[in-house]
Amino acid sequence: MPDVRTVILIAHRRMEKALLKLMQKERRVFENYRLLSTQETGEVIERELGFEVTSVFPARRGGEIQLCGLVCSNSIAAVYFLRDPIGAAGDEPDIHPFYRACDLNSVPLATNLVTAVAVTQWLGRKLADEAEEPGNAETDDPVVA
Repeated sequence: MPDVRTVILIAHRRMEKALLKLMQKERRVFENYRLLSTQETGEVIERELGFEVTSVFPARRGGEIQLCGLVCSNSIAAVYFLRDPIGAAGDEPDIHPFYRACDLNSVPLATNLVTAVAVTQWLGRKLADEAEEPGNAETDDPVVA
């Protein structure tokens, strides 16, 4: 089974502040994951929070499609796609392909702030569970060698 320590982060312009606020509040969770994003969202995250983000093409060049394809690779832990429910601009990413890709591959998809908080808490619990697993270098007794 592949190491699933990657999350996808996309936000329509009007939702960027909400995503940034969540990431700042839950920094310890997001620091433990590889972050992938469209160019627009990735630049905002890097500039505002200092996280390292691997960005793909901008949305207007199909960046969300690149990311959606990765969901099918079984290497994505979760997708955050905070969409503007009132009206996304024409050049903003399309969420529709993510519905199917995430459902087919059992990948959690957060589309609003409430589900984003829930997914973040779930990711945090996964990190804690990994740290408690026997044989994990972080939890092994360093005295016993």
